[in-house]
Amino acid sequence: MIRVGVDLGGSNLRAALFTDDSATPTRVIRQPVGSQRDPDAVCSAIATVVEELTAAHIATVTVPISVGVGVAAMLCDRRGTIANAPNLGWRDIAFGPLLASKLGDRFAIGIYNDVNAIAWGEAAFGGGRGAADMLAVYVGTGIGAGLVTNGQLVEGTSSCAGELGHCKIAWGADAAPCACGSRGCVEAYAGGASIMQRIKRDLSDGLSLATVVLAGGIDAATPSHVDQAATDGDPWALELWQEMATALAVAIGNALALLNCERLVLGGGLLGRTPTLLEHVLAALEVVAPRAAMTPLTIVAAELGDDAGLVGAADLARRGVSIVGA
Repeated sequence: MIRVGVDLGGSNLRAALFTDDSATPTRVIRQPVGSQRDPDAVCSAIATVVEELTAAHIATVTVPISVGVGVAAMLCDRRGTIANAPNLGWRDIAFGPLLASKLGDRFAIGIYNDVNAIAWGEAAFGGGRGAADMLAVYVGTGIGAGLVTNGQLVEGTSSCAGELGHCKIAWGADAAPCACGSRGCVEAYAGGASIMQRIKRDLSDGLSLATVVLAGGIDAATPSHVDQAATDGDPWALELWQEMATALAVAIGNALALLNCERLVLGGGLLGRTPTLLEHVLAALEVVAPRAAMTPLTIVAAELGDDAGLVGAADLARRGVSIVGA
């Protein structure tokens, strides 16, 4: 049962050791990615952390220790090749083989999109428990999703299934540019980073004194302040939240129309801090999604918080999903 889950983001590297079949880690290490962000340096840092976590167990196990790594990136195959990791500035990186070369044959390594790892953690141990068909949607700095069908994670032909944030809701030269390099993605409108830019721009134009007062200044304003302003009835905040909710509901509702899931798990830092926005999203879903898809659907909040990706990545690797070199 010895296994390790790793969560590699744009700023932090976290790794957790699991020594039983629960979702509770025995030990967690967290450290900044740091200034050395090239793939070789990051893989060396991951290898060092994994070796530290497993040092007391490596001599006692007779099979390779499973290491699952969830990374904020779009993958393009089951070997852990990263097509695009905007927060790390990586494109077309053979990440899985590079990490495998650092750790050696004592470890069996699986590389997963971070939201797929999070979704699997929720499916196996959190809000998706007991549901054979589940869609998990996370709205934070970006927007991601993970899909479980018939109890199995759907990775897609080249491991990039679930990229809900890069579904298009606008197109053409005027469509908002996205960090993925395309235009018109829902993330470019309703992801947390894009919303923050919109808030600063609108408040600088004097569109909501109420939000500025709540925040104590334009530069201090966050989506939480907008949410409070919307709760208090501020017209700009309500209009902005309705616009954002519609964008999210269109993407999620279309996914539900295609997938007919049993359960929808909603999470992410943005939705977790903006209950009024969440209410608007749920109301818009009732309009956008087909009734036939909504009738059997249960909508729940994510349960595992920041540990979901660690739990999910470790469990996927333990199950042998997309092991590098297998």
